[in-house]
Formats: sequence, structure tokens, C-alpha cells
Amino acid sequence: MSTGNERRTLAVVTVIHAAVGSWVAALTPGPLLVSDDLAYLGMARTLAGQGAAPLAEQPPYGVLYPALLAPGWALGLDEPSMLVWARVLNGLLGAAVVPVLYFVVRRLTGATGRWSLVAAVVGASLPAHMSTASIVWTERLLPLLVVLSVLCLIRFADRPSIVRAIAVTGVAAALFAGHPRMGACALVTVLAVPCVARFGRLVRRRQAGPVFSTPTAVGVAGTTDAAGAAGFARPAGSAGSGTRFGVRNTLVVGAVGLMGLAAVEWVRRFAADAAFASSGTYDIADLAQRRGWDEIPEMVIRGTGTVGYLVLATAGLAVIGVVVLLRSPPVGPWVFLQAVAVAVVAGWFLTGVQRADAYLHGRYIEVMAPVLVSLGIIGLARMRALWAGLAMAVAIVASGVWGAWAGPGDNWSEARSPVMMLGTEAGGAPFGNDVFEPGAAAFVALAVGVVLLIAFRRPQPWLGLSLAIGSLALGTASDLEALDQLYETAALSTVQEDLGDIRISHIAVDVEGLSRNLTGAVAWEVGFDNTSIQISTDKIHPNTSHLLLRADAAAPANAELVADVGSGKLWALPR
Repeated sequence: MSTGNERRTLAVVTVIHAAVGSWVAALTPGPLLVSDDLAYLGMARTLAGQGAAPLAEQPPYGVLYPALLAPGWALGLDEPSMLVWARVLNGLLGAAVVPVLYFVVRRLTGATGRWSLVAAVVGASLPAHMSTASIVWTERLLPLLVVLSVLCLIRFADRPSIVRAIAVTGVAAALFAGHPRMGACALVTVLAVPCVARFGRLVRRRQAGPVFSTPTAVGVAGTTDAAGAAGFARPAGSAGSGTRFGVRNTLVVGAVGLMGLAAVEWVRRFAADAAFASSGTYDIADLAQRRGWDEIPEMVIRGTGTVGYLVLATAGLAVIGVVVLLRSPPVGPWVFLQAVAVAVVAGWFLTGVQRADAYLHGRYIEVMAPVLVSLGIIGLARMRALWAGLAMAVAIVASGVWGAWAGPGDNWSEARSPVMMLGTEAGGAPFGNDVFEPGAAAFVALAVGVVLLIAFRRPQPWLGLSLAIGSLALGTASDLEALDQLYETAALSTVQEDLGDIRISHIAVDVEGLSRNLTGAVAWEVGFDNTSIQISTDKIHPNTSHLLLRADAAAPANAELVADVGSGKLWALPR
């Protein structure tokens, strides 16, 4: 594609993606209203200058996503309108991945424009990212920031400069501001700057070795020699200008990056204190105290399960993407380390957590999926079919066996998150179901992987794109069906049904013994502004008309029971 056509095509595809993404997000009832939803909405309301959120203290959440939601509150939107605002915002964030991912693929692999566009569209359209756009959380923001960090690293490696180094560290700070669990990934990104600056020239000199080949006319497929089949085209601009970055600049940028991460944490704590009167129910030091050397095997199991999920849900494409990364120095290995950092953090956080998907958990690692899947498509076309198929098959089977072995015997009979990357089918569940079975997941992933391997070996990518889009659409439809079922049993659904048309002027909630999801659902249903959270009912505000207490709590003598909302009861106070 020429530069003009390239820009026009990218613009059209991005606009279409934003429209489709927003439409898909609107198809799901909601909000689901887990703690995450309300925490982001509550912090956004505080950032908009509308006071503290009427919620209990929360775990640490990133401040960047609430900052993007805050203008909605500032404009005076009500709760239902804020949900629309968040869904459109998520659709726009997801669409922005397409052009950034396009340039990442093209610069990192040297693929032609059409192949880069196909890879970017597939990588940016994974069902887990399409369907979770309906939920008010960071799952559309974080993948965009990861892709941006990769592009900034590529540009810095091409021509090191202070401006480009600051761009990398700025995106790293944004990653940390997106969510605290991205702190390790952000740190890897910051450390990549001085290392690429000091050793990038040496790596670039060695790139002329036999593992690299010149792309053919179609830009991807067609290399038949042993080196070309196993290797990848020289990335655009990899020759570099040889600019000396200097020890002083290296130290300055490294220090600025670390100070940026520290500043992000200070801002997060300040915003959390303002919103929830707490900087977080736990922090790194607190979590570290809960982890011991004897728990390292469990952390390894959980972290490996995270990687296994990524393999199964992408039908092995992520494995090929890793191969492409490792053969694309100097940036590729650092992107691989970003993924390793995410998996390590996942294993650390998930240890001790009792949930059905804890042994094949995908939400954390999904932030790396767009990059790995898009590069995996290029790898499918360039690697020898035998080696690519073998790598995918071995990884898929190993992940299925690991999932079957790692968790307790009855773990997979329980409902888990219905959101998968290639769809619930590729995750091993029937259409619209949220029950997961590792053996079925491995079988379906193998079938999908074979189809994609054959399709993307053709000189043109259009057959592969058609089959991939069909799989993505089927998976997204299945996710939406499962999310509908999940909503029917969510706390908000119960609260809406039980509260009915009860008019509440001011409600006080006792958070002791009540789940965060239940209290959050009540806060949302009655409106943030007429809800207060308090530990005891000893001091009731004069305007309080209703109390939400745990089921076994003693209500005031003159209170009247008006609704039973699951584990809590709603009491009306006399006027």
C-alpha cells in the first residue's frame, strides 16, 4: 500500500472497528457490577470533583481509566448514561489498537501492508476484548498501552534519542497507571530503554546472520530455503542510524522512568484516599507478607496455568508469536520479557485464590494477546508448516494436560469466567456456556490451529482472514450469550428484582458481612448520591430512610423489613 492508501485504509478499518466494538458492547445487559465496575466509576466521580464515592475501601485500582471516565460525570451524566459512556470509550480504545498494531507488525517483521493489516485486525478483535467492552474495567485500555509500548520501543531502537526514550518511559508509566498489576511489565519496559540503547547497535550488526531472510513479493509466504523458512524478514528500520545514546542519557532516562513509576503510585494512592478513604486494602508489602518460600510451587502452577490458557484460547497462535519475538532483536526479547512479567505477577496474585478458573486464568495475560496473535499470523505464513504445526500441537496438548492435572478434581465442573479469546468454543465449552474442560479445550484448539495454519499458508491472506473473522464472531456471540446468563444471576439482577419501585431518599449500608458486589449493586441501583457506607448503625444520618444490613443483623426496633436481597435485608425507617 502506498502511504496515502495506507492511511485511508487504516482510518476506515479503525472507524468500522470502533462502531462494531461499541455495538457489541451495547448488546450485553449491565453493568455486571462486580467490585471493579463500581470502583472505577466511583473513583471517576471523585476525579470529576463530585466528592468521595459511597463505597467501602477497595483494593488498589489504576487511576488512568477513571480519569478517562471522569468527563462523563463532569458533564452531569447519570448512572445509565455513564454506562453508555464507558462502553463507547471501550470501543474507541479497542479500535485504536488496530493502527498501532499494524505498525508494530510491519516494523517488527517487514511484512507487506495487506498482511500487516490482516494480522492487526485479527489481533485487535479477540472475543475476550470485544465482549468485555461491555464491562466498566481496563480490559480494553491495557492491551492498547502494551501495543503502544512495543511501538515506542521499536522506534527507539531504530534511532535512539531522548525524545523517543521519554516516550517509552511515558507509556510505561501509563501501563502502571492503568492497573497496579502491570507494574512489573512497566518496570521491564523502563529497563529496556538503557539496555536497547547500550546493546542495540551490537544486535543490529548481527542481524545479517542466517536466521533472517528477505521477504518475497507477497511479503510473507514464499521463502523455501531453510534459513528463510525458519527465520523472518529484517524489520523495517532495523539497520538503525547508529546514534550514540551515551551513558549520561542512559542514566537520566532510567532514573526518570523509575521516578515516573513512583509518581504514578503516589497519584494512585492520593486518588484512592479521596475516593474510598483508603489507599487500598492491600499493597505490595502486604501481599509479600502473605507469600512464603513454601508457596513458590503453587505460584509456578498458577503462572504456568496462565500461559496454558493463552495457548489454548489462541489455538497456539501465541506460541508462534513468541518465536517471532525471539527472532526479532533487539526489541522482540524485551516484549517477551513483558509477557513473562505479566505471567509471574498472575501466578503471584492468584496463589491462594479460590476460583474456578484459577488454574487456567486468562484475564491477566490477555493484555499480551493482540501482539502475540498478530505476530503469530505472520509466523504461520513464514515458518515451515511442519515446524509451526509441531510447535502449536505440542504446546496445545501440554496446556490441556497441565490444566487437567493442576487443579483439584472437581475444579472444572464449576462455572468460570465465560470470556475466552478465540471464543468459548475454543475454550472447550458448549456455545454460551461458562463451564470449562481442559481436554475439550485442547481438542478444539488443535482443530482451529490446523485450519488457520492451512489458510494462512496461501500467498494472499484473505482466506485466513475470513476463517479467523468467522471464528472470532462465533466466539464473541458465545461470550455474549454466556454474559447474559451471568447477568441473570448477578447481584444487580437480584437487587433490581427485589427493590422494585421502592423509593429510597437516603440509604445507609452496613458493609460488615455483606459482599462488595451486593453493596455495590445496591449503591448503583439507588444512585451514588443517596447512599452512605458505614460500619455500624449506631449513628444514623437524619435523612436516612432505609438500612441495608446483613441477613442475621439486628435491625432497629422500629424498622420495617421491605426487601430481601440475597445475603442482605433492606429495612425502612419510620419517617
